[in-house]
Amino acid sequence: MEKRVVIAIVICVGILFGWMKLFPPPSPPPHQATPSTDNSTGTTAQGTTVAPGAPGAPAGAGTTTGAAVPAGAAAVNRPEEQVEILTPAVRFVLSSHGGTLRQAQLREPKYLLRKGDPQSGLELVTTGAAKFAPLHTEFPSSGFASPVDGAWTVSQPAPDTVVFQAETDAVKIEKRYRAEPQSYRLLLDVTVENKTDKPLDHHLGVHVYGHQNPEQKGGGFFSGSSANPASLICEVADKTHRRPVEKLEKDPLKELGHVLWMGADDKFFLVAAVPFPESPMRDRTCTATSPAPDVGDGMITFAERTVAPHATVAYPFIVFAGPKVIHDLEQVRPGSEDVRLGDAVDVTLAILSRPILSLLKFFYSFSHNWGVAIILLTLFIRLLTFYPTQKSLLSAKKMQKLAPKMAAIRKKYENDKQRQSVETMNLYKAHGVSPFGGCLPSLIQMPIWIALYSTLNYAVELFRSPFMLHIHDLTAKDPYYITPLLMGGVMFLQMRMSPASPDGQQQAMMAVMMPIMFTAFSLVLPSGLALYMLTSYLIGILQQLYINHIDRKSSGGKPATA
Repeated sequence: MEKRVVIAIVICVGILFGWMKLFPPPSPPPHQATPSTDNSTGTTAQGTTVAPGAPGAPAGAGTTTGAAVPAGAAAVNRPEEQVEILTPAVRFVLSSHGGTLRQAQLREPKYLLRKGDPQSGLELVTTGAAKFAPLHTEFPSSGFASPVDGAWTVSQPAPDTVVFQAETDAVKIEKRYRAEPQSYRLLLDVTVENKTDKPLDHHLGVHVYGHQNPEQKGGGFFSGSSANPASLICEVADKTHRRPVEKLEKDPLKELGHVLWMGADDKFFLVAAVPFPESPMRDRTCTATSPAPDVGDGMITFAERTVAPHATVAYPFIVFAGPKVIHDLEQVRPGSEDVRLGDAVDVTLAILSRPILSLLKFFYSFSHNWGVAIILLTLFIRLLTFYPTQKSLLSAKKMQKLAPKMAAIRKKYENDKQRQSVETMNLYKAHGVSPFGGCLPSLIQMPIWIALYSTLNYAVELFRSPFMLHIHDLTAKDPYYITPLLMGGVMFLQMRMSPASPDGQQQAMMAVMMPIMFTAFSLVLPSGLALYMLTSYLIGILQQLYINHIDRKSSGGKPATA
């Protein structure tokens, strides 16, 4: 019995650390950077001039890039104006400083930092500085210069529409944003009008920036629930290329091909630029670099296109800024093309994680509590694994009854280890016992634990979802460690109830060490996972009691003897 316990522990720990090596936690998340300001004045969306730093001044108002004006670009540098588009789900704040997205603040109750305060919604654009605002555009290696950031004018022809325009001697460029009826989306049209009498070649580049919060950097398995890694993602054809922001300086990204979208994300939220398909399809380039500490710069660059004299070329996009809910992500289909935006959800063992999340949603649909849904999921999984677990427990009972014969074999052949092994295996075979049967429950449960850990760590559906009085977020660790400690106590009790092994001292040691090890894991893992394990071990105790009852019945009411 002691060998089976040791083998089970070795296999479980091996799987755990092998998983950590093969699937290291993503890099740390973006932090709330302080918007930069200078001593110039800023202009609000209503046109009122406000000194930066004064009450009511927009973040980053009056900020300029300070770069020299390129030849042919408009030599103007207007104060920044900020205009908002309100949707039921998001407050979008757009800036004339390059026609960019300065804020995307979630408005739904679940994402409010202060209950009932719509101004306290989570902010998804965390780069702060105007020069790192998402959806900045440029025209590298083109027949005309890119307008400077201060050259853009802004108008709002409708509450759901904002238009930015900039002109040079050669071109007129427009960026038109319009709210989509679906949640978390804007439509963006970038148009280039050729004002000259000759064709103009150009490349359009669109930036998406991400920021890593230094205080939330990952560092391993045990920081999984508290870390919030920020990454830049590029979807190329059938492959997702992800780079943690903290690794970009040493490991930049560059891919050429059928680029479907570029995004910046953390565990739960995503800001992405998704271009519509071109006809004919041209290769695009996506790059990701680090222009500043803890900042990632992702850019989609389109293949060269030519604008005929006095003609216009358009580049339509869907802009997604919201939580990574699979259903919402998969509904982003520009031109009816499946761009697989759902690949932004970075789960381990997706073959298990996705069904687990679907089951959780199903149980939540009638329980209306994610903690109760986890308990129901545990019951469902234990029901599915009932038969193999039952066989394993019955095998352990048979092993317990064979303990005297096994001890006799060890004594008889104590100087012949090979003969001892042969006779022991013959004894197992004669009584229909598998020496590895006890490992089966652990082997079944370990991938489920890993998949559930990944699901809880990245499923925004459970983000900030409470359970009982003290757990306010099932994706975070238990703040008072109540659930992990209860789980450890129940696990200890279950192991004490297990059939006695030939080496009682070894089993007693395992009955202490295993609960201590798993309790230590649970202290820093999502509280939802500790709740799953606690429920699972409670069910395990009930199943062990049932096995003991069957054994007493088959033995005529006599307990098994060691």
